[in-house]
Order: sequence, then C-alpha cells, then structure tokens
Amino acid sequence: MRKNYRFQILDYVPPIVAFLAAVAAIIGSPKWSPDASGFSKITPFGWVVLAIGFLALITSMLVTSRNKREQATRKKTKERIAAIGIRQLLREFQHTIHPIANDSIWCRQCDAPESPLDLLDPNRRKILASLDLNSASPYGDGSFEEIRWFSMLERAAREGVDEITTTLQIYASYLSPEIMDVTTKLLYSDFLRFRLMHIREIVVANTHRDANRPVPFFCVADDEMHNQDYEEFWHLLAQAMNLCGAEATLQGEPRFTWR
Repeated sequence: MRKNYRFQILDYVPPIVAFLAAVAAIIGSPKWSPDASGFSKITPFGWVVLAIGFLALITSMLVTSRNKREQATRKKTKERIAAIGIRQLLREFQHTIHPIANDSIWCRQCDAPESPLDLLDPNRRKILASLDLNSASPYGDGSFEEIRWFSMLERAAREGVDEITTTLQIYASYLSPEIMDVTTKLLYSDFLRFRLMHIREIVVANTHRDANRPVPFFCVADDEMHNQDYEEFWHLLAQAMNLCGAEATLQGEPRFTWR
C-alpha cells in the first residue's frame, strides 16, 4: 500500500516542478556571474534552477520506470488470461466432435484418428459414411436409455458451440486476432452449422416414418456434393487447434488430446 502511495505521489511531482521552473523564469534573477571563476560563477539562484532541472530529470526517469513496470505487469497478466482462454478453447474444439473420433467407430477397421486431418483420408471417410446414425452409440447419460449416434453427434456439436461462444465472449479482448478469426469461421462453417447441429432433422427426414430405419452418415461421403463443407471444417479445426498450441503428431499435425 505504501509503495502504491509513493507511486501516486510521483504523478504530482512533474507539474510541481514545471510550476517552479515557470516561477524561476518569471523572476529572471541572474543565474551566472561572469566575474567569478569555476563553480563560483553559478549564483545562488542559478543553483536553485539547476536543482529544479535535476529534480525534473530524476522525476521523469522514475515515472518512466514505473510506467514500464506497470506495462510489463499488464502485459504478463493479459498473456496469462489469454492462456486460460486458449486452453479452454482447445478442450471445447475437441468436445464439439469427440463422438466422431470415438474408438468404437474405427476399432474394427483402422486406428482411431489422431488429428482432424486424419479424417480427410478417403478410407476413413468411407468408414465414417457407413456409420448408421440411427443405431445405438456406446454413450450413456445415466437414464438407462440408449443414445443414438445422431443424438450424440448433435448434442456434442451444440454443447461445443455454446461453450466456444461463451469463451469468446469472456476472453475476446485477450485472444489474438488470428484465433478469433479462425474460431469464428469454424463456428459458422456449413458442416458444423447445417450438418452436425441439425443432424436430427436429417435423420428424421430420411427415416420415412420408420423410427428404426438405418440412416448412413452420408453427408461425410467423399463426393462433390459434400467435399467442400466437410474438408473446410476439418482444415479450420486443425488450424484452430494449432493456434491454440495443441500437441503435434509425428507428422506435425495437431493431435487430439482427450483431457
């Protein structure tokens, strides 16, 4: 508290010194005696003016030093807050799509994807496209009712979008423009907005009143109709994870870390 009080006093010293200098200029008494020698040439009033100038110099240096320390402290605080937001975003990005990376989809045919870019592989897309969205997923919520894949995918997407939006609202002034830009593009990507978040409607529209009719995950198929939306989404997700400091695979791609 005393230290802060001393720093506050420094704010008043420069105008006081400036006032004293103005008074000295108005008085206009001789500051230099040409008849004397050495330091004796400086008159008493000259010594007063010199003291005022020295005080102004010291005060200016102290104020500058204090301001730099305060700026450094503010910068460090901002970086720490930004790091919290970045870690939060990284978890939320992965939560949004975690059912797609679930091992139960891949275990019988290939390894689970390590990175968002692994899901661009044609063979993986073929496996994912064959997933019956209307079948029971391995997830549970304590209600003892089965959770179908389309329900789990939509729930994860909606929860992830809500969490990401909240994080952006809280940390917007601390995150870099690059992170804000790619995250916003990800949130408004067509695959997320019109596929994952509305996958229930897609399934209902394709069951033709048969609640148990199989509905493949056709919107991830490797074809001209779905390629652009699907590939854009995973590229954006990889870019966002990289900017948020995700761990890298051996190939240098951002790694999924489920923690």
